[in-house]
Amino acid sequence: MASNLLAMAYVAILFACLIGAGMAIQCYQCDSNEDETCPSGRAFDTSVNAMLNCNGFEADVPGQFCVKIYQESPGWGGWQKTTRRCGSRTAFGVAWGCRWSWDYTGVFRETCYCEDKDGCNSSSQKNPSFVFLLVSSVLCIIWSFL
Repeated sequence: MASNLLAMAYVAILFACLIGAGMAIQCYQCDSNEDETCPSGRAFDTSVNAMLNCNGFEADVPGQFCVKIYQESPGWGGWQKTTRRCGSRTAFGVAWGCRWSWDYTGVFRETCYCEDKDGCNSSSQKNPSFVFLLVSSVLCIIWSFL
């Protein structure tokens, strides 16, 4: 009887661990200053970069969503930097969409949060939807006749 209860408890714990591991989001993790396969200003190649489990030990920052941070300095000798990682909290309270800001030295910063699918921090640029492009085009044509 006791061995049956112990076996059932072991199966329940194993099942809970498998569910927890299956629900964790997977994100890309890299820094363009440290890794050539994590370019800034060029397309991100998902075939040479692996996603990692945000609740796993290899995540620099464990979390429940993915983050992509792009930074660019102004001027002739400017630089670009892209960081991809997991995230656990934001400065804005909402872990979805992109936020843009400039610091006091003029460095532009775009921080994008996503949690809708694994590897969602891979894209280098958000592409507008077809409906948005269509509506924008129609509004421009109407505006030109006014």
